[in-house]
Amino acid sequence: MAILPMKHIEIIAMQKDAKQIVDLLQQLGTVDVTERDANDVTENLSLFKSQSSLNQLDKTLALVQKSIATVEEFACVKHSLLSGFEGRKEISKEEFESKLDDVDRIMKCIYDVESLSNKIISEKTVIKQSTQRLDAILPWEKLDIPMQFKGTAKTECAVGFFPSQYEESDLHEAICEQYASLKKSEAASKGEEFKPDELKFPDYCADIVYTSSNMTCVSFIFHKNDSKDMNELLRKLSFTTHSDPTKHVPSVRIGKLKARIEEAQDTIDSSTQKIKDYKDKLDDFYFLSDYLIMRRDKYDMLGQLLFSDKTFILDGFVAVEDSQKVIDTLNEKFSLYAELRDPLPDEEVPAKFKNNAFVSPVEDIVESYSGPSKTDIDPNPVISFFYYFFFGMMLSDAGYGLLMALGTIFVLVKAKPEGNNKKNMLKFLYCGIASIFWGVMFGSFFGDVVGAISRGFFDGSVEFKAVWFNPNDDPMKLLIISLILGFVHIVVGMGANFYKLCKNGDPVSAICDIGFWYVVFAGIILIILPMAVTTTLPLAAVGKWVAVAGAAGLVLTGGRSAPKLSGKILGGFGALYNVSGYFSDLLSYSRLMALGLVTGIVGSVANTIGTLFGSGIVKLLIFIIVFVFFHAVNLAISALGAYVHVNRLQYVEFFTKFYDGGGKIFQPFALNTKHYKIKEDN
Repeated sequence: MAILPMKHIEIIAMQKDAKQIVDLLQQLGTVDVTERDANDVTENLSLFKSQSSLNQLDKTLALVQKSIATVEEFACVKHSLLSGFEGRKEISKEEFESKLDDVDRIMKCIYDVESLSNKIISEKTVIKQSTQRLDAILPWEKLDIPMQFKGTAKTECAVGFFPSQYEESDLHEAICEQYASLKKSEAASKGEEFKPDELKFPDYCADIVYTSSNMTCVSFIFHKNDSKDMNELLRKLSFTTHSDPTKHVPSVRIGKLKARIEEAQDTIDSSTQKIKDYKDKLDDFYFLSDYLIMRRDKYDMLGQLLFSDKTFILDGFVAVEDSQKVIDTLNEKFSLYAELRDPLPDEEVPAKFKNNAFVSPVEDIVESYSGPSKTDIDPNPVISFFYYFFFGMMLSDAGYGLLMALGTIFVLVKAKPEGNNKKNMLKFLYCGIASIFWGVMFGSFFGDVVGAISRGFFDGSVEFKAVWFNPNDDPMKLLIISLILGFVHIVVGMGANFYKLCKNGDPVSAICDIGFWYVVFAGIILIILPMAVTTTLPLAAVGKWVAVAGAAGLVLTGGRSAPKLSGKILGGFGALYNVSGYFSDLLSYSRLMALGLVTGIVGSVANTIGTLFGSGIVKLLIFIIVFVFFHAVNLAISALGAYVHVNRLQYVEFFTKFYDGGGKIFQPFALNTKHYKIKEDN
């Protein structure tokens, strides 16, 4: 369990073999290839121009993924809750190569799906536009003349609408009133007397074809001699002439629009069915997507290589345990020069972890923080136990832990996840087991559900008793235990730093910067111990002098690197002042008590609420509903809180004691597919 030692690998081969060599390295998935940029270009070496190929592959890949989404949507492909955890389907090299022969055929299907999808979009636009036009023309369906009809030799026709509702009598009355008002205004402008009894109203024919609360559609026919008066009074009544340009009656246009909508809908239905029929081709589409991802990664890698007229150069890093296999495989299939050497002091070497199934699940916690530097040790074995232990203590409920454990086991067995998904499931499996342990210690199983059911439905004689103690009854004891565990955690972190310094050839710093602190801590423990344990030994007196000796060692050696005496003195007292930092870190572990206490209290309150109402079967139903709801919420919030705070304890209180970080994580050039993986040869 460690950071694997690395070798630098350099490959010089013929340019004609570049793609095949990159293919092979991608399949091996064991080489972290060094990225190149314009600064590496020389007079004789240049970068491979792969950008145009990458752009085309990106466009094609986007098209394939869009087509997959289209088929899944139209065919109503349902993905199970476990689909996000499922591992890739394994196929042999022979099956993979066989599928490659079908790439062109699959691509034609992709283009067909895209064409059908575009046709559906186009026809939906047609339906939308036609529907809008139909809605506008439907009120005129009963009109038996074209809407652009202007009249005959002696008559004029006006087709339009009023922005208000009129019945035939109301319309005639409004026209008469408006005509009288118009004539009265004309008489006044000429200085003449207005005589309403002598008014002669123009003859007209009004055909109301549609009326609603906010519109009245009308066609008017009147004599051309009355055109001026009629047009003026209609304008005064806010009459608007319809602008429809067609030469046939509205019913003809309405029929055409309905036929076009029906035709478009038929096209949509047939295209939709054709897309649904491609559901059986989804596996081929998934394969094509993976193949394009592989090709894109390949061309991206080719763009990192340096080429001369006839050769190319590739270099990177490979784990020592994989290095000989890579060299042998390359030499077996190609004529090339491949060299392995130890990394140079100034080279940034990627870190690759190799840990067992208990430790490896927390690797992503370290990677999320930062990759290890050259001088760092692998922190995963150190943090794994504490990570699970502290998470379980914060969740501290056997029922919740049991649900987590069973859930993760189900996912592991059913979905067979791989990679980080598998690691995360294992991580939460161990966290669930730790939660079961602490739940049993503290007597918490879905809060106090056993006791609540016993008291609410029976005689109250049964309880889920704590093996150790109940934190609700003695929270101070839990706080003390949390601080003790925090102290152990800090001391282990310092011990890891002691080991790291010795490993890197600096035992003096290990003794001066860590060893003397251990002496101080030992003295403090001896001083505190008589408060908890009855003894006749003078532990407190001995502890006082042990602590003083450790403090003296810190003061005398803390400023050893300073060039002047004053700097050495100040550095020594500065080292001793770090005790305030350790005390602050120690207080952070009180969150172990806080979160563990809250989880149990909220669960117990939920159980109590569930037993307060009703009686008999009604009471049972209420209890079940309250139990499921409140405990689901409590589990979600408590698990999230435990996850966040256990990470914080690692990052802030633990890593700062020994872990520098700032390094690079090993990222091999490999087959980063989503759906298929090639079965390795035995």
